[in-house]
Amino acid sequence: MKNIVHVIYPDEAVHSFVMDTDMVVSDILERVFAEWNHGSGMESELFIRSNKRSLSVNDIVCVNGKYYLCKSFGWNEVTSQFVNELEEEVRNHPNRIQGAWFALNGVMQGMRARETKNNLELL
Repeated sequence: MKNIVHVIYPDEAVHSFVMDTDMVVSDILERVFAEWNHGSGMESELFIRSNKRSLSVNDIVCVNGKYYLCKSFGWNEVTSQFVNELEEEVRNHPNRIQGAWFALNGVMQGMRARETKNNLELL
């Protein structure tokens, strides 16, 4: 089965390719993570040629039109609207001057802080 995969570094780069496999999505995500990480021993040629940093927490992988946010352990499915809003927030974040990765981390820290505040208000 041909799977369309996009490795998305928010407001930095998107790398797209076809992965011909019958694996389930969770296994595809883990394989992509290994193939897009320096030192894994499984680095893909596309990753090596891309000269990009390793896929990391808060980066996104899209498999056949469904988006997944890389977490510390595992993945969370997110919407395309989330991805678009994340791209916009990263692009406009004050840390963007230092680079997209710094802005991405700043945006995600802000999101976690808002979620914590909202959860506390519900108690």
